This record gives sequence, structure tokens and C-alpha cells, in this order.
Amino acid sequence: MNDAKVQVIKMIEANKNEIVKTVQELIKYPSVMGEEKEAQIYFSDLLRKLSLNVDVWEPTMEDMKINPDFLAARDHFEGSPNVVGVLKGKGGGKSILLNGHMDVVPDGDNDWDDSPWSGKLAAGKIYGRGASDMKGGIIANVMAVKAIMDSGIQLKGDVIIESVIGEETGGAGTLSAISRGYKADGAIVPEPTDMQLCPVSMGVTWFRIIVKGLAAHAATSYLGVNAIIKASMILQKINEFEAKIIKEKKHELYKHHPAPFSINIGIIKGGIFPTSVPDEVIIEGRMSFTPDEEISEARRGFEAAVYEAAEKDDWLKEHRPIIEWFGFCLNSGSVDKEHPLVKTMADNYKSIKGNEPDIVGTPWGTDAGALIRYGNTPTVVFGPGPGGTAHKANEHVDVDKLVETTKIIACTILDWCGYER
Repeated sequence: MNDAKVQVIKMIEANKNEIVKTVQELIKYPSVMGEEKEAQIYFSDLLRKLSLNVDVWEPTMEDMKINPDFLAARDHFEGSPNVVGVLKGKGGGKSILLNGHMDVVPDGDNDWDDSPWSGKLAAGKIYGRGASDMKGGIIANVMAVKAIMDSGIQLKGDVIIESVIGEETGGAGTLSAISRGYKADGAIVPEPTDMQLCPVSMGVTWFRIIVKGLAAHAATSYLGVNAIIKASMILQKINEFEAKIIKEKKHELYKHHPAPFSINIGIIKGGIFPTSVPDEVIIEGRMSFTPDEEISEARRGFEAAVYEAAEKDDWLKEHRPIIEWFGFCLNSGSVDKEHPLVKTMADNYKSIKGNEPDIVGTPWGTDAGALIRYGNTPTVVFGPGPGGTAHKANEHVDVDKLVETTKIIACTILDWCGYER
């Protein structure tokens, strides 16, 4: 490890308390969808303190047109700004983009030991909604750059730090940033990967199936058609289709995962009264798909399975289920595991941790897909995690892994961008 990296690592260790405090402070802003503004103001102030060129704007629907598969979860983005800070390099080096999302999922009503917005530090862990997914990673990005600057090192390539909105609802913020011109020679997205290197990010999309029946009184149910019963036929076929996907669709970087490309039924709504035959059922769920598969191809396969089930029933054949794709779609994306950015990160991981990293695919969709597909920016997903606590009560990030992640990102920036002392 060269002197510059040693110096930066020592700076990060000296700033450990500041890293922890900053994550704690950021968690205290409940930045759920539509309420990201205060957290983004806090984040923009962090970037201004580093004397970066800071850009703050609200995305528009026009920005989304670069992704023909984008599905809006909201009508507008007023009050939900993106924040980008740029550290200009001296020239002659490669640029790097550090992307993170500020939006978090709702905290939920139960099971938290403390307030979801406490940022409590206990037993080496910082607790709160977004600690793992992904405010810890966002701050790792900032503190990695800060350590380089505080060490008096001048980078040759530009560094772009992004805090975007809308990742949890389809990636609007990152699409807007790409539309605004923010692209680079490489990118890191510190989602909660448990410090696994992920050059591959699966695709995810939401679906809605509307199954029609015919209303009647329960006493004369033979005069109606029970939409719940008809929906059960569709659900059975979806289960069979999922089993087929799990068996047949494989990917080298998902060998560790028992069922990476799956279908989840998340919501079923139907019926209005126990003594009435229900005339409509709505099924909503999530489908993931491989990085080798285009979203249109994945959707066609799902639709064919649903319509195949309908063809086997006289009522459904005449009253075909309606399939809608709504609310959420993150495209898949991948870079070769031999890509220079992957190898640079792996080398720095080994220097910091003392062992080779696991190189796998993400178990969820991320903004990496958009960066790769629409920003032409090779992207690796890598963050402290733990991914197993994301979206759960008592979500947390481990302080030691947070600091190690910061070190690895900082050393990768030095190698990727080049520098002068």
C-alpha cells in the first residue's frame, strides 16, 4: 500500500467519530417519498463545506424519457430535490461517480426498540430507518472524498457525489441526474451488499392483475362468478411459472442465491361482503429478472403464463385478466467481473480486509441498471450493509464495516482518478 493510501486511511480512522455522528444526524431526517427535502438540504450543506460545486434541482417527468420502461409512482417531484456535488480534478485522470439514494421506505408501526429516526449508537451499530439502506453508504461516499481532500491530495479525475431521490420507487432521481448530464468513467453505488462486490444488478418490476367475476348473493351464488376462485387459478399458474424460472434461469454471479429470480405476490384485494359473490380481485406483486434478460422479454413470459391459465377456464377465456405494469421498474445492468473498476475495488478490498472479496450479483434492483444502460457508466454496487436489515425494524449499519467501506471507496478513488501529492 502506497504512502497516499496510508495517509488517507489514517485520516478516515481519525474521522471515525465524525463519520458516525454524520450518519446519526442524517438518519434523524425521515426522508420517505415526498419528504426528502430537509435531508437533502443537510446533505447539500455537507458538500458545500467541502467546497464542491453543488447542484440542487427537482426532477421532472421529462427527465424520465431516457428510460422507456420507467413507471411513475407519483405525479410530480416537487419538494424532492436531487443533490450533486462535483470535485473537479486537475486533468489527465478518469472520472468517478458516487451515487446514493436519500429516500427511505416507511418506518412501519411495530417492532422498533427505539424511534426509527433516533440514529442510536449501541454495541458498535447505528440504528434507524435508512441506516443500512442507504444513508450509511451515502456518508461513506462523502467521507472518502473528505479524507482525500484533508490529506492534501489533488485528484486528476473528477469526482461526482450524488444523493438522489426516488430509488425505492423506480429510480427517478438517478434518471434525472443522467438526463442532466452526470455521467462518468465509472461509478460506485454503496447499497447494503454486506461488503460484497456486485458488478451485476438484477431487474425488478411491479405488476397488477385484475380478475373479473360476476356479483351475486351468496344464496344464489350459481348466478354469479366468484372472482376470488378465478384468481386462485391465476395464482396457481404464477406459482408454477415461478418454479420454472427458479429452475431454468441461472446466472454465474447468483450461484450463492437459492432463488434470485422470483415472483412475490404482495397484495390481494377482493370482495366487499361475506354474503356477496365478489366480482373483482386485484393481485399486485413483484417480479425480478436476470441481467441477461430484457424487461420486455421478462414481461412477455409472465403475461403468457397468466393468459395460458385463463385459456383453460371458460369464464376467464371470455373475460381475460387485465395485466398492468405499474409504480416500480428498475432495469438490470452488469459489467464484466474483469472490468478494471471491479479489479481496482477488489485489490483495495484485499489491502484493507486481508482477503479476497466475494463477487456476486445484487439480490434486488438498484440504480446501477440506469447508470449502466442510460448513463453509459460502468457501475459496481458495494456497501457496508447489512442487507438483511434493510426495510425491517431495527435497521442498522455496523460502524466497523462502515469505516472499512469508506477506506475501500477512498483508495479506489485514488487509483481510478489518479492524483498528485
